[in-house]
Amino acid sequence: MDNSYLLMEDHSNQKQMEGDLSFIGGHPCIPASMEIPVCQLCGAEQTFFFQVAFPEEHIWHGFSMAVFACTSCAHEEYLIPEMLQDTLRGVDIPEGFLEDYQKNFKCNIFETKKGVYRDSYQEKIQFKRWKQTSTSEPKIANNKLGGQPNWLLGDETPATYKISVPMLFLMQLMEDIKFEIVQDAPPQIRLGLRGNPEPSKHHYYELFLANNIYFFGTKERLKPLVYVLTQI
Repeated sequence: MDNSYLLMEDHSNQKQMEGDLSFIGGHPCIPASMEIPVCQLCGAEQTFFFQVAFPEEHIWHGFSMAVFACTSCAHEEYLIPEMLQDTLRGVDIPEGFLEDYQKNFKCNIFETKKGVYRDSYQEKIQFKRWKQTSTSEPKIANNKLGGQPNWLLGDETPATYKISVPMLFLMQLMEDIKFEIVQDAPPQIRLGLRGNPEPSKHHYYELFLANNIYFFGTKERLKPLVYVLTQI
């Protein structure tokens, strides 16, 4: 996909509306049948970070992705998404990996029209609406949907899932993004200097150590799956 859509914060009105489709924090807008994910490492309910509705010219148009991650625990082996043994460009992701690797985070994919405002969710991250601004510069370095990934290190674009399913670039978030939290939100648990879990002193959460985050998805839309990797 050559066209990109920049994800720009909309400062005009920061009150969440039930019709909002792309935003940071606040309350998720996901299908009624979709449960808030639970961390497989500590059993706590995961924190809602953001969701995006993929635009018309995107390969996943008509779908949305809501991203959750645990902020209640910190494990040295799970600070970023589990990596493949071979992360070189053109790798084939083995069968079962995409179903099993999301242990303390979750990328929920669903038809956008089925999303329901979940006011029962306890808000932790401050709501910020995203505008999707089309650009003809696929290589532009920004938070974006589509276009081409801006690698900090080598190109790690996967080729396929279980050999037969092509993998395509969905979106990226640039490094050092901070998710500001609401006043009564609990602090994020992070690893301290001695390697022990401890509450953060910052009034924000970070997703995957605030690294550059790249999202790839299966071309097959009947059962859309996501591969997440980071670079710093």
